[in-house]
Parts: sequence; structure tokens; C-alpha cells
Amino acid sequence: MKVEQTYQKYLQKVEKNITNDNISTDRGRFVLLFNESQNKFQEWILDKKGEDDIRYIQHLLEIDKVIPYSQKNLDHYDFPLPKNYFDLSNVYAKCTSGKCTNQIVRLFEIREEDKNELLQDEFNKPSFLWRESLYTVSSNQINVYFDEFIVDNIVLSYYRYPRKITLLNPFDPESTFDETQEIEFDDKTIDRIISICAGEFDTNNSDPRFQIQKQRIINKI
Repeated sequence: MKVEQTYQKYLQKVEKNITNDNISTDRGRFVLLFNESQNKFQEWILDKKGEDDIRYIQHLLEIDKVIPYSQKNLDHYDFPLPKNYFDLSNVYAKCTSGKCTNQIVRLFEIREEDKNELLQDEFNKPSFLWRESLYTVSSNQINVYFDEFIVDNIVLSYYRYPRKITLLNPFDPESTFDETQEIEFDDKTIDRIISICAGEFDTNNSDPRFQIQKQRIINKI
């Protein structure tokens, strides 16, 4: 579906007969609203990972990206997250100890508040022998902890941000859309994202229709 078509379908939901229903949304505002709403849709799907709906965002999954460390610290290595990183799918490390190289080490995410306790716990601290270690996520990087072994790199699978829609002239709120920046979802999914857009519009303007839009998203109407 073209961006302009998406915009017109959105107007049908929020305005009566595509005439000004007291409040209108120009193309510039729609760009911001749609980009935010497709992120919310992806977030909603990821919260339901155990359900079949995850297939709607499989095209946004980047698999097995090898990432070298940017810095070694006293007890951990820092690995920068990709700029288009949205959410984690899976991560493991490739490590070296002595002559034993390129070994897969499983990683387990921990909370920063629990870090010191776990790093001192003989049964939970990083272990090359058991091929297990710990990691935290902070400041757009993954921190992998080690103990007498080298963390060469991590292998990351992650969900990236969906491509944003844009205007040809970002300084003109009524500019035409840049149709070369195609929406990455199929028409069925776009309809659900439009419902999110409409729900956000109605919520921001205290319109009771937002409950109807919410049900459209949940019930796939």
C-alpha cells in the first residue's frame, strides 16, 4: 500500500467523510503519528512472542550479526548495539581460553542490581568450563562479563526498527510523501497500524472513539 493511500485510509477513520471533523491531521503530523504507531505495533507483537502474531514482524528480524567488542573493562566487554536495534531476540558469545578457541558460550541476562552478587556466586558467575556467562544491556551496548577467558565477539539476533515514512520536503507539513520509502508491512498489518494511529489521535483529542480503535487492533478488525 502506498503511503498516500495509507494516509487517506487514516483520514477515513478520524474524519467524517474525509471532511474536517473539527480537527485534521496534516501530512507532517501523520508521518510522526504513523512512525510512532508502527513502533507501538511491533512492541505489542513482541509482548506476545509466544503467539502466532510474531510472524507479522519476522521480516524485521536480523539474524546472527557478529559484533566485535568496542572496549574491554575490568570484569566485562562492551559490545555496541546496532543503530537500528529495536529489541533482542537472541545472543551468544564466541570465547577463547588458552588453546581452546572460538567456543560458544551461552549468555544469560541479569539485572544491574543483581550483578555484584551473581559475579561472586560460584554457581552463577561466568565460567568457561561450563560455557556460560552473564550480560547486561545499558547505554546502547551489551556488557558481557568474563572470568579468566577472552570474549572475542558476540553473535546477535535482533528486531530492527521498521523503516520510517517521510515527506519529500520535511520542512513543509503538506509536502507529498516520499513514496520511495515504502511501508514494510502488508496491507492487513497496515490497517491495524492505522487503527493505532486513529486511536492515538482520538486519545490526544479526548474523543471516545479511541475505545473502538483499540478493539479494532485487538480483534484484527
